[in-house]
Amino acid sequence: MAGQITEFPNARSSGNGGGEKQVKAPKIKLKSPAGKSLKIEMEPIDGVRLLSAFGTADAGFANLMLSGLINACCSKVPESEDVNDALAAVTGVAARDEIEGMLATQMIATHLAAITALRRLKGSQNIAQQDSNGNLAVKLLRTFTAQLEALQRYRGKGQQKVTVEHVHVNAGGQAIVGVVQSPKVNSEKLKEEADAA
Repeated sequence: MAGQITEFPNARSSGNGGGEKQVKAPKIKLKSPAGKSLKIEMEPIDGVRLLSAFGTADAGFANLMLSGLINACCSKVPESEDVNDALAAVTGVAARDEIEGMLATQMIATHLAAITALRRLKGSQNIAQQDSNGNLAVKLLRTFTAQLEALQRYRGKGQQKVTVEHVHVNAGGQAIVGVVQSPKVNSEKLKEEADAA
């Protein structure tokens, strides 16, 4: 990557609702000997941070999410730096449980795919490539937005709106349209108006 960004002491994660809690992302080291499976090394504290990043206490679940993240963020040869960057993004979502951990992993994978599609759009040679890359980018960006809204709804921050379109009042019934105040408020308001007069 060109121009590395270092940690800022006063930086806050936007995923935790603007809270002051500082959470460090886990750091891992990948080693892939030729012809052998990928080996992941980390300090014990980073193992705890990895569990926290995915909102779980189960190492198997964290390994499953980490595997998906590695597949999403690395093209051919997984690099520790790329995976650590993706883990920092997952940590920023501040998953509180496994559902949020899965959604965070999906969101990061979707974001990375959208950025790749936008980069390919920029380098498109003809209209067919532009259409293909542009359509894919738009779909992925909409998917990311839907995932963010799903996370907010799951956390209980989704806006709820009730619209009443039809009201039927049958014979003998009563209906009130407008703001209704308690009798105590109305009597105090009448008293104030009388005093003012």
